Amino acid sequence: MDRVNRGKRRLQDTLVATLTFSSMLLILSVWLRLSQGTVFWAYSVSTTGFVVFMYLATMTYKPEEDSGFRPLITVVIPAKNEENAIEPVIRTVFNSDYPNSRMEVIVVDDGSTDGTWDRIQKAKADLGFPDRLTTIKHERNYGKRVALASAVTRARGEIIVCIDSDSFVDRDAIKLLVQPFRDNKVAAVSGHGEAVNKDEGILPRLQHYWYAETFRLMKGMESRLGCVSCCSGMLAAYRRSTIMPVINEWLKEKSGWRPLIALGVKRDGTKLDRGLWGKLLKSPGEDRILTAFALSTKNSKTVYQSNAVVYTLVPKTFKQFLKQQLRWNRAWIHGSLLASTFMWKKPALSSFIFYLHQFITYLSPVVLVWWLVVEPVNGLWMGTLGFVAGTSFVGFLHGLNTWKYLGGRVESIPYRMMFVFLSFFLTLTVLLYGWATPWKMSWVTRTEKELLPPVSPRVAPIPIVAQSSSSLGE
Repeated sequence: MDRVNRGKRRLQDTLVATLTFSSMLLILSVWLRLSQGTVFWAYSVSTTGFVVFMYLATMTYKPEEDSGFRPLITVVIPAKNEENAIEPVIRTVFNSDYPNSRMEVIVVDDGSTDGTWDRIQKAKADLGFPDRLTTIKHERNYGKRVALASAVTRARGEIIVCIDSDSFVDRDAIKLLVQPFRDNKVAAVSGHGEAVNKDEGILPRLQHYWYAETFRLMKGMESRLGCVSCCSGMLAAYRRSTIMPVINEWLKEKSGWRPLIALGVKRDGTKLDRGLWGKLLKSPGEDRILTAFALSTKNSKTVYQSNAVVYTLVPKTFKQFLKQQLRWNRAWIHGSLLASTFMWKKPALSSFIFYLHQFITYLSPVVLVWWLVVEPVNGLWMGTLGFVAGTSFVGFLHGLNTWKYLGGRVESIPYRMMFVFLSFFLTLTVLLYGWATPWKMSWVTRTEKELLPPVSPRVAPIPIVAQSSSSLGE
C-alpha cells in the first residue's frame, strides 16, 4: 500500500510540475506580447522568472528533522490587551515536548489596560513549576520593541524563541524550530504559520491559504538561499548573541533603563545608533528588523522550518484585516531598506533574487494602475482581461503547488485564486498608503475583544502536568 501511495504521489508531483512550468512559459509569451515595446516588458520577464525560480527552489526544500539537539532556550511572549488569548498561549508552550530543564519562559505585559496581567498570573499559579515562568509588567505601554527587549535582556537561554501573544504552538514545534541552530552559521529560524480560526468565515479562510503559500513557497525558496527575509513573529528563534546589539538600542527608548552592553558598537563601519541604520533599527516592524540584523552578519543564514507549526488568530473582520495589512506594508518598507544596505554582500544568487523581488514589488502598483485603470479608460479591455486572467491562473498555480507540498483540502486552489482580487485592492489602497506613511505604526493590529481562541483539538487549553522543577541548564 505504501508503495502504491508513493507511486501516486510521484505521479501527482510530476503532473503538477509539468503543468506549472509549461503554463508559466505560455503566460510569459502572452505577457510579452501584451507589453511589447513598453517598460512592462522587463516587469513581465522579471515576474515570470522569479516565480519559476521560486518553484524550482522549493522543489528541493526540506526542513531539518529532529536530531535530539536541545540547546538552552528562552521563550519570549510579549503581550498587550490579550486577556482572552494569553493564558492558553502560555499553556501550549508548557505543554510542548521540549524539556523543561532546558527551557524558561518570559511573558511581558506591556501596559495592558484589560485583564491580561491577571490571566498571566493565573497561568503562573496553575503551573506545577512556576519558577519556569518569569513575568514582567510595564507600568505603561512602551511598544513591542521594548517589550521584547525587556525579556531578552533577562534571558538565560542561548536561543531566543519569540511567540506572539495570539499564537499557539504545536506540541513539537519548539524542538523542531531550533534544529537548524546546529549549524553555527544559522542566526535565525522562522516557523510555519497557519490560521487557527480559518473556519470562522471566508476572510479567515482566505488568509489561511495565503499564509500557506507565503510560508511554504516564498520562505521555502528563501530558506534554500539561506536568506529568509522575515522570521514571522508568530514563531521565530534567534541566537541571543546575534541580536543583543539591536535589543540594547531598543531599550534606549525605555526611560531609566541602562543597557547591558556598550552602545554604538561599529558594524561594518556603521554605528547602530547613527544614520540610516539607527533610524531603521528603531522603526516599527520588529520581526523584519531582527531578521535583517541577524542576516547582516558575515556568512550568517536565516532559514525556515515548515515542520515547526504555529496556529495564529487572523483578523475576522475587514477592518481588522486592513489594519494588519497596513502595519505589515509599513514594516516591509523598513525591513527592506535595512536589508538593501547589506544584501549585495551575500552570495550572488541570493543577492540577485532579493533585489529582483524589490524591483517587482515596487513596480507592481504601477502595473496594476496601467492594466486595471488606464487601459479600461482608453477602451482597451482585452489587455485588462488578459492581465486578470493570467494573474488569476498564477494564483491557481500557487494554490495547486501549496496543496501539493502541504496536503490538506483541494479548496486551497479556489481560495488562493479569490485572494488575487483581494490583493489587487490591497495593492492599490493599503500598500500605497502604507508606503506613503511609513512611520505611523501601532503596537497591535487588533483591538476588538471578541477575538477568542477557538476550541481546537490541537491548540485547546489543557491542564498542565507538573514536571521536573530543576533550574535551567541542569
